[in-house]
Amino acid sequence: MEYDMVDLVISDLRGFLEYLGKKGRRKTIRQEVSRDLEITEFSDRACRESPNSAPAMFFEDVSGFDSPVATNILASSETLSELFGTERILGMLRTLSSNGENLRILDAARALISAKPKTIGFSGKNYAKIGGFDELPILKVWPNDAGRYITQPIVVTRDPEDGSLNAGIYRMQVFDNESAGMHWQAQKGGAMHFGKLKEGSMKVTVALGTDPYNLLSAITPLPEGMNEFSASGVLRGSRSLLVSNGEYPPAPANAETLLFGSVSKGDYAVEGPFGDHTGYYSIPQEYPVFRLEAAYSKRNAIYPASIVGFPWNEDATIGLFLTELLKPVLKSMNRCIRDIYLPPEGLFTNTCFVSISKRVPGEAKKAMFSLLGFGQLSFIKIMVAFDDDIDIRDTKKVLWALSSRVEPERDIQIIKGAPLDSLDHSSGTVNFGSKVLIDATRKGKEEGYYRDWPDVISMSDEIKKRVDKKWNSAMR
Repeated sequence: MEYDMVDLVISDLRGFLEYLGKKGRRKTIRQEVSRDLEITEFSDRACRESPNSAPAMFFEDVSGFDSPVATNILASSETLSELFGTERILGMLRTLSSNGENLRILDAARALISAKPKTIGFSGKNYAKIGGFDELPILKVWPNDAGRYITQPIVVTRDPEDGSLNAGIYRMQVFDNESAGMHWQAQKGGAMHFGKLKEGSMKVTVALGTDPYNLLSAITPLPEGMNEFSASGVLRGSRSLLVSNGEYPPAPANAETLLFGSVSKGDYAVEGPFGDHTGYYSIPQEYPVFRLEAAYSKRNAIYPASIVGFPWNEDATIGLFLTELLKPVLKSMNRCIRDIYLPPEGLFTNTCFVSISKRVPGEAKKAMFSLLGFGQLSFIKIMVAFDDDIDIRDTKKVLWALSSRVEPERDIQIIKGAPLDSLDHSSGTVNFGSKVLIDATRKGKEEGYYRDWPDVISMSDEIKKRVDKKWNSAMR
C-alpha cells in the first residue's frame, strides 16, 4: 500500500514560513518589539481574535538582537490539515488499529520502518559558535514569570539502558548564560531516561527552529519507544536527517540553533513560576539543571517560540488536531465510542467528553475506563460519557444532558489515588489525586432506573416540511 504525500516541499523552518507567507497565513511585524512581554501580547491577541486560524507571527526587529522571532507557526487548523495530510494520516491510523487485516498493518509498519532517520556527523558547516543563552532572543512570556523561557525546544535524550532516542518539547527556564531548568514532567520520555540514570550525567541536545514535521512529532504523545524522528519521516514522506558528533544525541540537521549540554544526578534548581496553558502560573518546583556546553546558530537564526496561557492559544489548535488524528485508534479500543472531545477550556489533560452508542448496561463506564488506560489520557481528571444523540462540542447540549440524565448518587464515581497531570495545581499532591467519572447516558432497569425513560420532545418531519413551504411568505 502506498500513501500519497501532501505536495509540499518544506525542508526547514525558513521554508515553512515562506509557505505560510504564500498562503496568506503569516504576519510580518516590522516595528521594533521587545522580547519581554510585547511578543507575547502580539501572539496571544492574534490567537484570541482568530481562534483556530491565527496567522504565524514573524518579528523582524527584536530589540537588541539580529535574530528574528517566529510564533504561532502551528496556530491554524487549515495549515495543519494541509501540511500533515489529515486524511492520509487518518488512513494509516485506521490501518494500524484495524482488526484481522494483517497485510494492511504490515504495510503501515513498513512505512514507519522505511522512515528510519539518517544520521550524519556534525561538521558545524553553516553554523557559527555562540557564547550562550544571552545571544538568543529568549522571551519573558508573562509578567510574573520567574525569568525568560525557551518554550519550543526539541529536547533529545538517549535511553541509558538501550540507547533509544526520545524527542520532546520541555520548557527551559534560563538561569544564566550557561544553565537552564529542564522542565520535563515525571511521565515524559526525557524524564524517564533521566530516571534510569543511576549516577553521573546524561548528554542532551536541544534543537531550536526545525521543520514542522519534527516539531509535531515531538509534541505528539507517541507510544513509548516509538522514535519521534521516524514518525516525522512518515509525516514528511522522506527520512529525517539528523546530525551528531558522537558524544551527544543526534538532532535535526535543519535546526536554526543547536544546544549541546548535560543534566546530572543531584543537580537541581527551583523552576517557575511560569504562566502555563492552565491559565495560571505554575507552582515552583525543583527540576534538573541543563548545563550548556556548546551552542551553534545559523547566521541570523530564526528563534521559535510558543505562547501558552489562558485558552485559546496555539496549543489549543494543535491539541484539537491531535485528538482528531488519534480518534480512530481510540474508537478501535471500544466499538461503542462514537466521538471524543477534549475541550481546550478543559485544558486537554483535565476534561474529556465521550459519546457512545450504548449496547449493554454499564457500557458508559467501560468506555471511560478504557480511555483512561490510553497514554496521556490517563491524566484526565473529569470524564463524562454521553449518548450519541448529544453533540459533545455543543455546550448547550452538554449542559442539557448533564442536567437531565444524571442522578448524582448513581451516576457519579470518584476514583481516589490516581495519576494526574504535573501541571494540575488543584491537587494537594503533585502528580497524584482523584478523578470523577460521570455517566450522562439514558439508563435502564439494569442500571438502577426503574421508570420508563421519557421521550425527547421533537416536531415531526411532516409538519416541519409543511411549515417550510409557508415560512417565508408568512414571516414577511
